[in-house]
Amino acid sequence: MSLPPFTDQRRFLIILSAGGLFFFLVLALLPRSPGQNQLGTWLAVAISTANLAVALLLARMRPTVHHILVVTSVLAITIALCDSTDGRDSDLYLLWYSWIAACGAMVRRLWEAVAHAVLISAGAVAAFAVEGDLGAAIPAVVMTVFSITATTLVVYGFGRWSQLLVDRDPLTGLANRAGLARVAQPALAAALAAGRDAVLVLLDINRFREVNDALGHSAGDRLLQAIAVQLRGVPADPAFTGRIGSDEFAVVMYGADLPAELAATHDQMRAIGRMVISQIAGPFRIDGVEVEVEASAGVAAAPLHGTSLDALLPAADAALHAAKRDGERVGVWDPGMAGVRPWELAMHAQLRAAVASGELRLHYQPLRSARTGRIAGVEALLRWAHPDRGLLAPEAFLPMAERSTLIIDVTEWVLNEALRQCADWALAGRHVPVSVNLSARMLVRDDLPSLVSQTLSAYGLPADVLTLEITESALVTQPARAAAMLRELRTRGVKLSLDDFGTGYSSMEILKALPFDEVKIDRGFVSGAHGSLPDAAIVCAVLDLGHRLGLRVVGEGVEDARALRMLMELGCDILQGEAISRPLPPSPELLALFTAAASVAGADAPVPPAAADGPGTPAGDRH
Repeated sequence: MSLPPFTDQRRFLIILSAGGLFFFLVLALLPRSPGQNQLGTWLAVAISTANLAVALLLARMRPTVHHILVVTSVLAITIALCDSTDGRDSDLYLLWYSWIAACGAMVRRLWEAVAHAVLISAGAVAAFAVEGDLGAAIPAVVMTVFSITATTLVVYGFGRWSQLLVDRDPLTGLANRAGLARVAQPALAAALAAGRDAVLVLLDINRFREVNDALGHSAGDRLLQAIAVQLRGVPADPAFTGRIGSDEFAVVMYGADLPAELAATHDQMRAIGRMVISQIAGPFRIDGVEVEVEASAGVAAAPLHGTSLDALLPAADAALHAAKRDGERVGVWDPGMAGVRPWELAMHAQLRAAVASGELRLHYQPLRSARTGRIAGVEALLRWAHPDRGLLAPEAFLPMAERSTLIIDVTEWVLNEALRQCADWALAGRHVPVSVNLSARMLVRDDLPSLVSQTLSAYGLPADVLTLEITESALVTQPARAAAMLRELRTRGVKLSLDDFGTGYSSMEILKALPFDEVKIDRGFVSGAHGSLPDAAIVCAVLDLGHRLGLRVVGEGVEDARALRMLMELGCDILQGEAISRPLPPSPELLALFTAAASVAGADAPVPPAAADGPGTPAGDRH
């Protein structure tokens, strides 16, 4: 197995060359030294200077250059020793052979280190032979060769041991992510060169946290060790196995013969994934308890899905997450699966900078009261004025932000900007409630209620001007903690809205358990209600349920006059969509819409508080 060279190889060669240059200069110039004014010593100075220049100029030490520098270093010390004054302080020169041997041992393969040791030893023997009587110097020759050999073995062995510590997972003994890539990638390239396929299976142990919670972390560690032993027995040759995460394992198998037909290929890869899962099914006896293991797998193949391990790992990871989302045991990578791509990483960095540089914008979509015709509030919608791509809608960048803590910075900016605009409207004599969406990450922040209250106070606004909009999916990650945050917000006077009502599995239970003020009928039901009896029935049921619970009901996605008339006839409280108004920046056009709506309703005064239109306040879509 080929291992990487030492990380400090170049630095050691610089020190060796610089030390040699200094040593030979001292010998050449120091009075009564064995190398004073000797041609061989000056040649050694020249060689050491050249070696130092090469080591300094090269940012990366290639194996060929390393071999050349070792050979030239041996040549320098041997020439200097051969041309030194006979019998005077030769031991000074012998010390450098061991130093060169240490440098020569910093190679990938054992045979290379041995070859360097033989070359260095030959140089020392040749120097003794040229300098004088070889027979009389046998003890010094033996000691020098022994020192060179011992130094080579110790340095090479220590380097390999250190590399194993870096490349191995200390708990299971399997390769870690770096070690797997180091070992498996050359084998992958060889398999592809031979026209053979390779398959990567990424395993995730389901409900592993339950084992830790029930039996303790030490028992969880023993379970991982038992799984590692089973994975070593995967019936494939060759196969490499690694642990690349807390409870994630990877198995790379070579020599597969996948069918040419894509459907058949996917079927066979699923079969390979199921085979690997069956290898670790158990049961395992951990602390006297029989533990069965459930796992999910993501599968990717080379060259079908990539030609390197760096390409296969993200593909298998995306397949794994797709399988878990769909309730499947095995997923096979498909180009349609969402995965992190290089351009997303670049956009993530750009979005972080955009928050600080003022590139984000808020547009506001009016919500109209079906009873009075007035604008009952606005929904804050985020836009990004990208310097190269123009004005971007939230779906172009928010899904990427929601996969990281960046969504926290974005949401804080939206909250602050929306309330600042509300304060500006209030100074102009208009009371306009606004809604801001909260992501799942915000709902588990202990300081969320304080953050909201402080922002409201900073702009001198009452709490009921703000509605925080939450989707059901945002409540399922840590439901108890999220519910506590919402109750605290509600006690501080902030309104709560349940968005996309009817699309989840536990909407009824959420409505009963949490203090929401309004529900928003998902736009999919609204847009299809005038052409679909089931959708119309759902809209009627949501309206009836919301009113019986004392909630205000908002109809999203009102795109045409037909949908507008239908919702008004059914008794929907608030209407939202293109039929009312498209999202607008805080411009004279939006202010004109406020005035026009108030005039149509028979009131030229500022827009009244939303409480006049029902028990709740308006909410908006995601950012």
